[in-house]
Amino acid sequence: MAERRTLLILGTRTFAVEVADLADDIPGVTVAGFVENLEPDRVGTTLEDLPVHWVHDLAPLAATHVGICALSTTHRRRFVAEATSHGLPFTTLIHPTARVSRRAHVADGAIVSAGAIIGAHARIGRHAIVNRGALVGHHTTIGDYVTLGPGANIGGCCTIGEATYVGIGAIVLDQLTVGRHSIVGAAALVTRDVADHVQVMGVPARVTREGIDGR
Repeated sequence: MAERRTLLILGTRTFAVEVADLADDIPGVTVAGFVENLEPDRVGTTLEDLPVHWVHDLAPLAATHVGICALSTTHRRRFVAEATSHGLPFTTLIHPTARVSRRAHVADGAIVSAGAIIGAHARIGRHAIVNRGALVGHHTTIGDYVTLGPGANIGGCCTIGEATYVGIGAIVLDQLTVGRHSIVGAAALVTRDVADHVQVMGVPARVTREGIDGR
């Protein structure tokens, strides 16, 4: 029998609705509501016919609910920290159509969406997002708070640094490192290592901005 989980989704934008839809497909998971941390006027309203809670009101719910952060930005660390400070534990969501190797590790708070494939001995970090149809090669490490866009393809034996954003359809070739808090643009082809805090775009990918802090 599937583990029973009553879920609160951090976020109230379109990606939060997407994650709620994904969660509805996972046996044992019941979406109970959404959580807001920026716009208090949204509290007391509903989204997808479910209540919207204020992040500072989570303590009474923490004993009976688990959370997942549905912000596509790599700056979701703050929201996670706020919810954690009120005692909310985090779960992992893996869609039934995803293929995750039994030899891979997916950390708490991560989302593995429909059609994603996680290879053997890959490691998916805390609160990372592997969006629909994304591919993660064997022995690859995806850092905490990374976002992999739909259809992104990360080769084997790669490292994607903490809080980096990899856009839709981007490709990172085998045995490469992409640094922390960087951006790989949509459809880019990464053929060499990428430094921390830079944006790369194009085929092959080249640095187009420096000094950035993720997306």
